[in-house]
Amino acid sequence: MLTVRKGKVNRHEKITQCLLSGKPVSPQEIADVFKGTDQESVLYRLSTNIYNIRKDGGIIRVLKDGRKVSGYQLVNHTEFDANGRYRGPQKVAPVIIKTEVSAPVESTEAVTA
Repeated sequence: MLTVRKGKVNRHEKITQCLLSGKPVSPQEIADVFKGTDQESVLYRLSTNIYNIRKDGGIIRVLKDGRKVSGYQLVNHTEFDANGRYRGPQKVAPVIIKTEVSAPVESTEAVTA
């Protein structure tokens, strides 16, 4: 059974909140979220935070322009809650499709032999 951690949101969970759209997010956009906070000075550890998201169960696609990272994309964004905490794959109830079998249609044309 998967238990979701409660309490204060960690730094990597806050970064996960930036990635919840499922679209690529540049490192500058992530830095803008931390502007004016006490954690702004430790954002040079962005790769460590991405690693922590991966440890939690996130699948991160790193987009590069040559050797420089141009963005990050959270592939399985539907498996996270609004706080950026991993909740696992959601089970979807199976859809039951009822099919009706109709009586065979008889041909009205005469069969020629």
